[in-house]
Amino acid sequence: MKYSSMNPNQNTFRRKSGFFAVNSNQFRYTMAYVGLFAGIGLIGLAIVVDIFVRDKRIGLATIHDLYYENPVHCIILTAPFFLSVLFYSMGKMISEREQHIEERLQREKDQFTLLEHFIEDLEYERYNVSVSEAFENRTVARHLEHFRDKLYANKIAEEKRAWENQGLAVLGDLLRKVNDTDALAREVMGFVVKYLHCNQGSLFLLQENSDEVLDLKACYAYNKTKYLSRSIAIGQGLVGQCFLEQETMLLFDVPPDYIHITSGLGTANPTCIAIVPLKYKEAVVGVAEVASFTKLEQYQVKFLEKCAEAFAAVIQTTRVNQNVRQLLAESQHQTEQLQSQEEEMRQNMEELKAMQEQITVQLEENISVKHELQIREQVLGITTILSESDSHGTITFVNEKFCEVSQYKPTELLGKPHSIVRHPDMPKEIFKLMWHTIRQGRTFRGIIKNRKKDGSAYWVDATIVPVMENGTIVKYIGARYHIKDEALAVKLYEEQMERLGILETTAGLEL
Repeated sequence: MKYSSMNPNQNTFRRKSGFFAVNSNQFRYTMAYVGLFAGIGLIGLAIVVDIFVRDKRIGLATIHDLYYENPVHCIILTAPFFLSVLFYSMGKMISEREQHIEERLQREKDQFTLLEHFIEDLEYERYNVSVSEAFENRTVARHLEHFRDKLYANKIAEEKRAWENQGLAVLGDLLRKVNDTDALAREVMGFVVKYLHCNQGSLFLLQENSDEVLDLKACYAYNKTKYLSRSIAIGQGLVGQCFLEQETMLLFDVPPDYIHITSGLGTANPTCIAIVPLKYKEAVVGVAEVASFTKLEQYQVKFLEKCAEAFAAVIQTTRVNQNVRQLLAESQHQTEQLQSQEEEMRQNMEELKAMQEQITVQLEENISVKHELQIREQVLGITTILSESDSHGTITFVNEKFCEVSQYKPTELLGKPHSIVRHPDMPKEIFKLMWHTIRQGRTFRGIIKNRKKDGSAYWVDATIVPVMENGTIVKYIGARYHIKDEALAVKLYEEQMERLGILETTAGLEL
């Protein structure tokens, strides 16, 4: 594709050359001559017109009389001079304007030529060129150079995709042709090392009968396959750590004692090491490690990950097929055992049937008992203020009756001590007696004055029972009955205090 100079109508801008060339200096003198002749003609025309108006004969004497009688003719005599100057100035202006137009057209033509050369360079994929500094519109130049950079980036990306697709196609053929797992590992490792232009590579696979050891299955270096025996525990070194983390590791600052690459020229440390998990569908079956004297690019690492995924898929499929075959053999063996046990199962079925009938009867009885317990629980919830607390007295359960009487919500009580409902009129001695009693594993019963959320008091007949497990108190269950008759409650409280021998003034407990 050839680009034109973008000036298809350039012939329309050509000017005549020669005497009447408007863009030349001769044109202004030509215009001056035209003005001179026009002034002379104007003099003659004025004389002829005046003679015709006066109806006189043409002659020198008549002309003399006209000039003598009409001074305007004397003024007209200056017309050649003034018209020559005027036409000269007009010619100069026209000539300069045409010259300016020619210069502008030539500059635009030069600008289009610069663009043509730049586009022609892009056509032949010469992406190292830039728009000439002589190109005046730098905004357009920046856009063109940005477009050049995008073309170059697309070209590089396309080359990388083609390189990757070609490598994956070769790897796919390799995975289909080789059936033995160990041989396939060696072939894949050799292909990857050569295709990436690396210097060394190793491939570790998880032992089939162990989830803690990685075995070295292939080692390839400098076009030679090495047969080594080595195992790495899961989590040991970078290879074992890569297996655990299931993420690619890149090392550019390789420790001096990590790995050495030996050639005919000596021994040297690699510049870059890539460790990639053999991962397929969230399952890791091994780790691949390659070392190179040159830094691997991101697209090369991505290609290595795709190769690892494809190889992991083959390994996993192979192992699954082996497991399926093994399970099939075990299933056949189990089928034979089941057939031998079938008769015994038939005999057991009759016994199970009889047991089922007994269980059905027992379930019906249990349902009836459960129903009765639910009724009792409902009655207890309506009449009794219930709560549970841990061994330290922290509330862990309250029923609806407790919340109804105390005016607290369950969320305001759970996790709080019982002192939240303790009334300040109650003496501390009775609570010390209560804790002393229940901590010895005995039941405490007493008349207690509690405080509601709004600060008002209410009386309860409380029973606190400790719950024991293996000889240790694990919680306390409190059952309280609301005494709505305050006079009765005060009387019972005073009798209780006398009975317990606790001297406490009852002022404030009166009605």
